[in-house]
Amino acid sequence: MNRKILSEEEIKALCKRMRLHAMDMALAAGNRGAHVSGSLSCIEIYAVLYGAILNYDLDNPLWQDRDRFIAGKEHARLAEYPARAEMGFYPVDVLHTYEENDGLLVGHQLRRELGVEYASMSLGMEMSFVVGKAILAKQTQQKYHIYCLLGDAECEEGPVWEAFIPAAHYKLDNLTVIIDRNYMSVDGNTEELMAQLDMQRKMEAFGWESVTIDGHDIHQLMEALSHKPEGRPYAVIAQTTKGKGVSFIENKKAWHQAIMGEQLYHQAIEELQNA
Repeated sequence: MNRKILSEEEIKALCKRMRLHAMDMALAAGNRGAHVSGSLSCIEIYAVLYGAILNYDLDNPLWQDRDRFIAGKEHARLAEYPARAEMGFYPVDVLHTYEENDGLLVGHQLRRELGVEYASMSLGMEMSFVVGKAILAKQTQQKYHIYCLLGDAECEEGPVWEAFIPAAHYKLDNLTVIIDRNYMSVDGNTEELMAQLDMQRKMEAFGWESVTIDGHDIHQLMEALSHKPEGRPYAVIAQTTKGKGVSFIENKKAWHQAIMGEQLYHQAIEELQNA
């Protein structure tokens, strides 16, 4: 199987490169804009998944036994595409063509040879898809594991919670959900708009095993995502900062979807290089 397993130190270095790539992609998107802050909050999550956790084969991207990764917050392409590029799904130079007309890397697509397993729909719909995939894998005795990344504000959608119920009922221990708990939505702080409260206790009440960690701590992520409980689905509540790493973006709702100008781009690059 052609893929490299990275160490914690290698993943830390990867995260720095991914944040720099994210700024390049935001600039390349031009007036289309990009989902900047929500991508920066989940850089470490993507780095750990692709650098150390997911089973995949670069020589055979449609390998039947590959782990399936489905992004609920699928608009966080500025984290997702750099992770795959750095791991070898496509050349890193391609990132500079993000959102080009007829380009390889666009905001919404389904190209499974690029490692994309799910064509985006309305937020909240992916959990039903994920649970269906997990049930199918059980029924057909497939050994792959399914990982899903959700945004915390996305969990305001009713279908998310409706899908959590059968996941526990059918004992889908081949399913891990990671919730990017950055406390921010497009409209502001989640706890002011529609409080999510203690998400670990909620998941446990639904019959899931759950843990809360620092979503920017590589060691905690590697430990949490390596764990696979028996007889229950598993939820990792990853506490993060929206816009992590760039001072003028952190926790600013205006950067949920924004245009990156040249001056701010250079400021961001300087901050990230000196971090």
